[in-house]
Amino acid sequence: MEQDNNNKIMPFIILAVLGLCLIIFMQLGCIEDNGIVVENGDTIQVNYTGKLMDGTVFDTSDPDIANESGIYNPMRPYQPLEFVVGSEMVIEGFDKGVLGMKEGQKKTLTIPPEQAYGPDDPTMIRLLPLVDNISTTQTLQKEITLPKDQFNSTFGPDYKEGDIVQLPESTINMTIVSMDENVNLSINANVGDTFKSEQSPWEEEVIETNSTHITVKHVVEVGDIIAFPGTPWNSTVTEVTDVNITIEHNPIPDETIQTPYGAMNIQFNETGIIMDTNPPLAGETLVFDIEIVSIVKPEPTEKSTNENETGNETEP
Repeated sequence: MEQDNNNKIMPFIILAVLGLCLIIFMQLGCIEDNGIVVENGDTIQVNYTGKLMDGTVFDTSDPDIANESGIYNPMRPYQPLEFVVGSEMVIEGFDKGVLGMKEGQKKTLTIPPEQAYGPDDPTMIRLLPLVDNISTTQTLQKEITLPKDQFNSTFGPDYKEGDIVQLPESTINMTIVSMDENVNLSINANVGDTFKSEQSPWEEEVIETNSTHITVKHVVEVGDIIAFPGTPWNSTVTEVTDVNITIEHNPIPDETIQTPYGAMNIQFNETGIIMDTNPPLAGETLVFDIEIVSIVKPEPTEKSTNENETGNETEP
């Protein structure tokens, strides 16, 4: 009977000993649990490695992993990512995935496209033919109208009617016809005149003019290599007629460029150029291995401090 009682008591003794050891370890700092978890408004630092579903690493805060994955960039710092939780500084799935985590805790987040960079949008993909035809001539309005503030920001405020101004980044001269809330300008051009603009890959020659319009011809020859503004490739002129200029765009390796509308992915194929303004990771499910490095709670505002003090006074 005594042996049976000992068998029944033993598990409770073991649990008590384990509980005592746990308390001692926590007091000695071997196990730390300060109860602080990530909440919205916290400023946190996170070590991370981002991968595609096939395991391809596309970004990391660890230089060793970057080296191993062939994406190391000596021009960028490799350090924990710092952001304010809930401020939309990072993608939604990452922002929500850190909530409730503690310092030193590790976790793997699997984030669908809807909470990452969204699905691929076909309307954001444009196809440009590899061989293109452009009209040899172009007709321009002779007079243009600008709001006065736009005129002043472009040319400066110290002008009056009759003055001649030069269009920035070009050799085009214009006469100020009138000035009030709007400024009316007339392009100065006679048949035979030529001008150049940085917005055009070639020189223009005036071939016709009247009171309202100017017709120009693109001055170009077969074999010329031209570059259109904002494109990372150049193009070769293969044919010139009185009607059309035929150009062939010269392929380059796949590239991502920055435009005023965001990043654009450019790919050449056998028939054309694919220009995709979807984010590079659009449509991808992303996997992040993360570790919380630090959690900094926001400073209490004066209002919240007063509320706490009021609450403390009413507590028993």
